[in-house]
Amino acid sequence: MSAIRPIPLFALTALLTTLVACVSNTPAAHTSGKPAASAGGTKGDAANGKALVMASCTTCHGVTAEANSAAMVAPSLFGVVGRKAGTVKSLVGPSEKLKTYGVTWSRETLDAFLANPLAVLGPDSAMAGILKDPKERAEVIAYLYTLKK
Repeated sequence: MSAIRPIPLFALTALLTTLVACVSNTPAAHTSGKPAASAGGTKGDAANGKALVMASCTTCHGVTAEANSAAMVAPSLFGVVGRKAGTVKSLVGPSEKLKTYGVTWSRETLDAFLANPLAVLGPDSAMAGILKDPKERAEVIAYLYTLKK
């Protein structure tokens, strides 16, 4: 077996492991898939958002300036606000679908994406972080605004 072959197996194992972890950590009691009107105009509670992110997102995403996105399954969320979608490397590479989505992450674009990421990424995506609750999305977005360079 060549030295290159274990790398894709490692990546597949990491993806499957994190997918299971993300699904098991994703809050189950959500009521609406509509983007939150309040998330665009009202700031949520960043402390509650941090708890949600730590419980559901950090299996795949880093949240510190030191997080090495190239070694993580998904890109770091540090500095995500104001960043163009699909431009940060991760273990599986930048998402071509996010590049095509073409947005710069803001309160509004994050709200729409987190309400239904599969609409952008496709149903076969490993993304498990769907936040149907508008209040939870506003809180997560408020926390993401604290992750600045």
